[in-house]
Amino acid sequence: MKGPIQPYPVAIALSFIFLILYAVCIVLHFILPEAVWPMYRIWEMILPGFTWLTTTSLLLGILEMFIGGFLVAYTFIPLYNYLERRTSPVKGVQTMNKLRFKPVAGAVTIFGALSYVLCVVFDLIFPQWAMYQLWEILLPGFTWISWGSFFIGLVGIVVYGVYIAAVFVTVYNYFRGDDLPEIG
Repeated sequence: MKGPIQPYPVAIALSFIFLILYAVCIVLHFILPEAVWPMYRIWEMILPGFTWLTTTSLLLGILEMFIGGFLVAYTFIPLYNYLERRTSPVKGVQTMNKLRFKPVAGAVTIFGALSYVLCVVFDLIFPQWAMYQLWEILLPGFTWISWGSFFIGLVGIVVYGVYIAAVFVTVYNYFRGDDLPEIG
């Protein structure tokens, strides 16, 4: 019987995906001129204490990527399991169930909204490590900080959550295959 998705394997996978993205961005920084792709500025915004190419900063970035994978998985997967709450239609056979839009949209939106609120609170408490510039890039109409801007950002997070769920669920369900047994 199919049970809920376990967060640990997802956390490990996400941590490695984040680490690979981090490494690729650092390598590309040396290949591409800053004017073409200033990705390091986004790392400076989202990784507290990251100041670019010092050994301590690079190691701190690696640690934060690994922790980030666990934070995403251990927040998103329990939310998804809670919102999903259904079992495999065939007793004793594990199959790859179709993802349903509403639980994925709910989990992504709640995760995004919690992350957004925590980042705003973090920026207010620790302005020297402020990440609000990232929200200004990602959320049209968001400026630092007023109640109106805060709620514009929250609406933007909801729109992103619904968009991500719509694309991800559609692509996942298309490629999952109806008769493929689950591996592992």
